[in-house]
Amino acid sequence: MAEEELRSHGEQFLLAAQTHAECRAGRLIKVADDGCLIELDLNVEMPIDYKVDGASPNGIRTTEAVTVKLWPNYPWSSPSFYLRSDFPRNLPHLQPGPLTQLPRPCLVDGSQREYFFQFGLVELGIFHLVHQLVLWLQRAAEGTLIHHGRGWEPTLRRDLSDVMVVDAEACRTAVDRNGGYRVLKADFVRSGTDESLIGRDAWTWLNASQEQVPLKRDDKELFVRRKRNGLWSGDTVCCLIWPDKLPTGVEFVAASYMPETVDSYRRLLERADELHCGRALRVFLDNLERCFRGFNLEAPLPIGIILCARRPASLIGSKSNIELLPYAFDIRAMKQRSSLFAAGDNEPVAPVMQIDATNATLLRNVSGAPVVPPVAVIGCGSVGSKMAMHLARSGIKISVVSDNGHLRPHNMARHALARAECANAKAPELAKELELLGQKPAVQQGDAVVDLAVRETRKLILPKEVGYAINTTASLSVREALSVLLAKDVKPRLAEAALFGRGDGGFLLVEGASHNPTLSDLVAELYASITDNRLRKLLFDPAFGLTEVQIGQGCGALTMPMTDMRLSAMTAALTEEFVGCTQNTIAAGSIIIGSKAETSSDTKWQRQDVSPFQVVDIEGPEGWTIRLSQNVLTKIRSEVALYPTVETGGLLIGMCSARLRAITVVDVIDAPPDSVRTASCFVLGTQGLKAAIKARHRESGNTLFDVGTWHSHLADQGPSALDRATAKKLAMERPPPSVLLIAAPTRLYSLMHKGASK
Repeated sequence: MAEEELRSHGEQFLLAAQTHAECRAGRLIKVADDGCLIELDLNVEMPIDYKVDGASPNGIRTTEAVTVKLWPNYPWSSPSFYLRSDFPRNLPHLQPGPLTQLPRPCLVDGSQREYFFQFGLVELGIFHLVHQLVLWLQRAAEGTLIHHGRGWEPTLRRDLSDVMVVDAEACRTAVDRNGGYRVLKADFVRSGTDESLIGRDAWTWLNASQEQVPLKRDDKELFVRRKRNGLWSGDTVCCLIWPDKLPTGVEFVAASYMPETVDSYRRLLERADELHCGRALRVFLDNLERCFRGFNLEAPLPIGIILCARRPASLIGSKSNIELLPYAFDIRAMKQRSSLFAAGDNEPVAPVMQIDATNATLLRNVSGAPVVPPVAVIGCGSVGSKMAMHLARSGIKISVVSDNGHLRPHNMARHALARAECANAKAPELAKELELLGQKPAVQQGDAVVDLAVRETRKLILPKEVGYAINTTASLSVREALSVLLAKDVKPRLAEAALFGRGDGGFLLVEGASHNPTLSDLVAELYASITDNRLRKLLFDPAFGLTEVQIGQGCGALTMPMTDMRLSAMTAALTEEFVGCTQNTIAAGSIIIGSKAETSSDTKWQRQDVSPFQVVDIEGPEGWTIRLSQNVLTKIRSEVALYPTVETGGLLIGMCSARLRAITVVDVIDAPPDSVRTASCFVLGTQGLKAAIKARHRESGNTLFDVGTWHSHLADQGPSALDRATAKKLAMERPPPSVLLIAAPTRLYSLMHKGASK
């Protein structure tokens, strides 16, 4: 930009700044190719007794001279503001920088450029930036830059070019009252040449683990440096140091705000002494020198240092009062050296930006997600992998992933993982991806149906620590293998998520407390309760079901065609619903079902809470039970109340599973009009019964059947001789098991002929 244009911008800035009531004067200082310098005289309002002295007790003057720099690309960049060289630096909200540079105030949260741009007119942006500066100076004079009620505000490190990634909470946990240090294994990426210096003309990125390592002499494996993609990278160490206690035995607390002015080895030692970390830092540096005796590395190697400052209050956003102050410097293990620090006390040291390592707490805070107990994921296909990643990104621990399948090229159409080689197993590959989010899930690759039946392998799929296990396999066999388990064998609460209607529909089932209702119960209830025509079409119409898709010559896969966008959208919503269920724990089970509108992406969700089923042992075949929904029990009791002096009855509608040894009843059909009711007998009529059964079967998408009959007894007595004869007759006439349910005044009885269950 030409000097004339910069001068014009400078004059425009002065005009806009002087419209502020607290701007008493302003002048252009310098206009050159590298920018335009302006000086403003700003009035600082403060209490009257401060004004008499001409300054506040902490050194803020009633009139402050502020230097403004307009950069060559202004107004596409924000002006920079600098305070006088002797401005007090022991204040918060000052940008980090050495004492040789003018102090810079931090005026806004976030990007100053975005703040400047948001006002549209440049003049308005100038006015508001000047106003922010005036407010900053007033608060500095009053000592209110820190909001004391919110906690301790950490030192600003946002705009630093060097970065250290570390698990901050783990570091804080390591701090004790006695003082000490830990050497942590780390890796790095570094720019520049062998002559470049950190803190001068090179930047570095350090990843510090929590793995402690000893400093051994001539350890060529601990310190490694290699060139890759034009950058230096390798292995190094980071030293975590915390303060010694006072001679009195009391913990040392650093209660004064310290500006970040460290720029050399000497100033680092001074800062460590101020924090009572000097002894431990010197011990570490001496050990580092000994480690490199006889070991030459003809290139600079970055080392990380974290000084822990114990503050008088918890940090904002943390329960801990330990502030981490990280730094980086180069060591040079050259031949014939006298020290690893070639420049001695003047060796450059760079304060670095501390970024939390990826972990559950960080992800939960960034997501704003609630705390959820650990989750086990059964099924690592498209739905399972997406849900696992959604949960992990919300900071929810995935304890175990289970699947015995392998990734294939066609899985890449919708799977959460993208892999060039697709011969690997799904569960280990998903676990690897979750590790990148700070997770360490166990992997179970067996057949879930087989493994759930065995105590030792069942504990691997459903470990004690998990609060929920979600089945995403869309497998009836896995659902039944989960449902057949006894309540004492199921520690987590079970859930199931699945898509239907080619991704336009999805449902989530969450079983009730004490494993009742089970997932199988909830599926039966789902089929019985759907009345919405759109849902019925998506769930039951074969046109929206599975289709064989060719994945190779002579090879096909039975799958449900849908785009990744559709699957991702519905799976994300299901995951949200699942998380919501974990926050609203009730004894009942839940059915949550959603469907996309036909002509838009709008999705409607419905929730139905399902009370525990009543379970009645069936007399006859060993181990069989009948499971009755509360809706069915209500209908039966209502019917009995209509006929208090005679027996009545009807037809039972539901599902039957020989593997579960259970008949699940979710609806009833009223007795036909030609039924006979007497005080000692009920005879089910036949008029219109077959048509009613067929209609109910079709309404349920051909999923529900007539599974038996029920009738009442006027007294608390079990099956009569006539009832047993009826049960035998039903077993001979009907191919599937057919149950006889008796509703006595205070209890239920159930009967099935032994031959009916074979």
